[in-house]
Order: sequence, then structure tokens, then C-alpha cells
Amino acid sequence: MSAFTRRVVFLTGAGGGLGREFARQLLAAGADLVLSSHNPQRLAAAAEYAAHKLPNKPVGRIRALLPADLSDPTSCDRLAQQVAQVAPDLDLIIHNAGIGLYGPLDAIPAEAADRLLRINLHAPIRLTAALLPIIHHRPKAQIVFISSILGRAALPNISIYSATKFGLRGFAGGLTADGYCVSTVYPFFTQTDILDSPQYGDGPARRVPGWLLDQPSAVVRASLAGIAARRRHIFPSWKARLYAVVAAVAPDILPPFSRLI
Repeated sequence: MSAFTRRVVFLTGAGGGLGREFARQLLAAGADLVLSSHNPQRLAAAAEYAAHKLPNKPVGRIRALLPADLSDPTSCDRLAQQVAQVAPDLDLIIHNAGIGLYGPLDAIPAEAADRLLRINLHAPIRLTAALLPIIHHRPKAQIVFISSILGRAALPNISIYSATKFGLRGFAGGLTADGYCVSTVYPFFTQTDILDSPQYGDGPARRVPGWLLDQPSAVVRASLAGIAARRRHIFPSWKARLYAVVAAVAPDILPPFSRLI
């Protein structure tokens, strides 16, 4: 029996590259899913992708598709209410939704920076606070934050995004200190839509070399293994683990290396 069989999972950002892989692999593992994304069409496509990629074995089910704009506090509150209605037995929250942007701080429009902060940091905090009463007494209760290696050490021209990922890491640490089971995942650069995030300023376009990229299916597989083991910090590839080691012992190496590649 899978560690996720009959677990009830709320997943944000289900319409993205990592999100649809989480949905597919969790569904195959026997979980009941409540999926959310900002785009109803992408959310429906992700659900269809998950259902049609399943092997011939007992699987879970999708309880609900809940479109929501996580940049809007009112929409966040409404989403939490909907989750509580369709999943009163919720025991696993995976905060996967997130956006990116790139460029020097003085070139980034204030509106874009505020939206990133609301989606990447404020929404996970708001949703967690609203859903804690549901999961508080459940024996398998677990909260997962999909952070980034940039939550371990920042790189040039990505300061606001890094701030949100450092913020998630701090929030997760606080929840752990409060006695909750919390896992934080730190993916390396992965082949998803976030690589096409807006870029601001007059510098050359940022491109991550293909040989550096991890693939969503492998990242999600390793992440779920760590979640099942209830590990506090999860590095879902050797590149992510290496980055974390360098970030701990010689973080000043990383910015010049990133400029070279």
C-alpha cells in the first residue's frame, strides 16, 4: 500500500509543470485530491492529464477542481472555505503555486513585485492559517511548501523571488517549532513554465542551460518520497543537494558561477 493511499491532499498550482506531475503521481498512489490553479482551463487540462496517465492499478480520485486567484486575499479566503467543505478530512496540504520574475530591483514594477509576494508568500501563510483547524488533530497531518534552492542562497537579479522562498523556509520553521509536521522542498532549476517568467531591465535575457535543468517527473517522485518519509528538508536531485551544501559552506561562490553560465 502506498504512503498516500486514501490520504486527502489539497494541492495549489496544479495547472503548472510541477503541479500536474504532483497530481498525476499522487492520483496513481491512491490519494484523494483537491486541486487548485488560477486558470480554469489549465486546471481542467491538468486533471485530464493526471487521469489519462495512470497505470492499470487501483488509484485515488479527484474530489474537486477549485480555480482561485491567490494574488487576491478574498479569493484565498473563499478557496479555504471551499476546501473545508469538500475535504473536511484533509490531512496533507501541498503549497506548490508560485510565479517568478527576473531583473534588478530598480527595474521591477512595484505592481509585479507585490503580486509575486502575494502569491508566493502571503497566500501560503493565509491558506495555512485558515486550514489549520481542519488538519490540527489528524494523525497524518502534514504541510508541505515547495520552495526553491533560491531559498537556501540567492543569486543575482532575483532578490524578490528569493525573499519569498526564504520567507517560506522561515514560516515552515516556525510551524515546526509549534509542533506541526512540515516539509519544505527545495527544487533545483526545473523544466517548467517558471523559466519563462517576465524579465525586467536592460540586461541580456536570462537562460538556464538545458544541461542544468531537472525534469518535473523526477523532481516530484523524489519530493513525494521525502514527503512520505516526513522529512523536514527535501532536496529532490543531486544538483539541489550540491547547491545546498555550497550554500552552507561557500555561498559567495554561487553568484559569480551563475553569471558565468
